[in-house]
Amino acid sequence: MLVVLIILAMISCSKKEAQKPTVVNSAIVEKANLYKALHKGWAHKGGCDSLGFTALCKLSGGCADATITDAESSSESGRWYRNASQKCFDDGKSASDISKDMFAMLLPYFYSTGDQTNLQEIYNYGKAKGWVMGRGPGSRTIMTPPMIYMLQVMINKVEPISATESLVKEMAAKEMTAKAGYEKHLDVVSFYSQTLYKNGMDATDYETLRRYVEESPRNALMQALYHKHKDGDQSKAIEILMDESLFPSDRLPTAQDRCEEYLWQRDDLPKDWQPCGELGTHDGVDFIFAAFVAGQL
Repeated sequence: MLVVLIILAMISCSKKEAQKPTVVNSAIVEKANLYKALHKGWAHKGGCDSLGFTALCKLSGGCADATITDAESSSESGRWYRNASQKCFDDGKSASDISKDMFAMLLPYFYSTGDQTNLQEIYNYGKAKGWVMGRGPGSRTIMTPPMIYMLQVMINKVEPISATESLVKEMAAKEMTAKAGYEKHLDVVSFYSQTLYKNGMDATDYETLRRYVEESPRNALMQALYHKHKDGDQSKAIEILMDESLFPSDRLPTAQDRCEEYLWQRDDLPKDWQPCGELGTHDGVDFIFAAFVAGQL
């Protein structure tokens, strides 16, 4: 076991630097622009998971008419809710009025846009509240140590930890057991967020991402981030994004194309990736975020 730890520690010293895409596909750009024009408001129909996905949308240049700070308390800076109504918990539509999942998607948006004010306010609120970020079960509302650390780095409160310390933290946080699609998605967003300030991807994250790509080869977001730090060859991500059965080129996707609103948080199973009888138009955030990470936008 000691030998394994030493080897992993040596591997983790290296980082996989981001590579420019070998090609930018004009059809991807055209489709993304159409989706952005057709959907400008809050993602996920403004529902109780919309804060996080709207943040990813705005990070990618979409959801132009959505004002993200509408989901922040007007009386307590740094307190955030699941959507602009701020009533998901009170109305019984969610077991909590915020979740660490929402912050996992919100933090990279603020960091990428240079919004240090909101990052600092989230930090101040969390520290004052013992990192309980809202009402509901602690499993949802307590910000985890790795996420707190990420937030600290984003606001320059700490210096990046050493490779050995990073290995210990990541080995403790990551289980090698099978994960559901939404858990993998949060990992991938976390990997992406860390690349924003690490100027590369840790080898341990890269290896986990490689395994995820093998398990979910049709996940364009995983393909995009993996090849961004492998070789810049985004042909696999582009192929998935050009699939007309998932992402029509003349309109937004609907439930008659595929049931799931945001594909990359679901395993490639018929109940999510195949059409369903429900009505409704999707917002296309999964497309534009994957295209953005792939360097197409």
